[in-house]
Amino acid sequence: MKIRFWGVRGSVSAPGPQTIRYGGNTPCVEVEGEGGETFVIDAGYGVVGLGQRLMEQGNGTTVHLLLTHLHWDHIQGLPFFAPIYVPGSQVIIYSVSVKTAQAAMDRLFTSVYSPIMGVENLGATVAYEEVTGVFRLGGVTIEPVILDHGVPTFGFGIQDGSKMVFHATDHEGGDRHCDSRLVAAARGADLLIHDAQFTREEYRRYRGWGHSHTDAALQNALDAGSRRLALFHYDPTHTDADVDGQLEMAREQVRDTSLEVLAAQEGLELEF
Repeated sequence: MKIRFWGVRGSVSAPGPQTIRYGGNTPCVEVEGEGGETFVIDAGYGVVGLGQRLMEQGNGTTVHLLLTHLHWDHIQGLPFFAPIYVPGSQVIIYSVSVKTAQAAMDRLFTSVYSPIMGVENLGATVAYEEVTGVFRLGGVTIEPVILDHGVPTFGFGIQDGSKMVFHATDHEGGDRHCDSRLVAAARGADLLIHDAQFTREEYRRYRGWGHSHTDAALQNALDAGSRRLALFHYDPTHTDADVDGQLEMAREQVRDTSLEVLAAQEGLELEF
């Protein structure tokens, strides 16, 4: 299984010289299974670069897009996702609700926000799947788990043979009851991708915003017995130096454990 990060920033894009190493694009993660099946988690601005790469591979692409939820930073790249305009392509959107996903797409592609006058005028066919439980894409099994974000938001447990990754963006860690679902689903994960928007000090000001601080991400990874933790969904005000500081602090806290901590960045590819 391969994991590719196309966007790792939270809330709003943050391009510029101070975010160039980790990247300023909003969330998008590509997953490739051992059998070659590929799908995408979220369509922040990171999906634009992914779309350009897919175009280089030729037309007739089918894209399986798993949406954790419909907040703007997780869908804002779709109007700039090149394959969605190509006849013969298909975009299948998996979400907690077909009705709300369709409504979001209808709003994105209206004259208010786009020169495209309706989803029906896109070149690609757009289809919708409502996620109600465990499902499969090729040889990969995907388990949806509701996270703590104020609106229905999925974490995804991704099992490919003996390898497992758990993707948990937009989760407010720190409440043992809410964290218990995540921890149980991520048990023994080879990689836990976890919201780390804030430091502990910042979190005191933003409690209730639906995002985790670094310490909460660490605790969930330790409780789950995960092998690796990837910090993710950085605050848009955080510079590369700030993220370096979060990573250094996290590694120091777990230096006497077996947990490996890394900071997700655009272009990073991990293989298991």
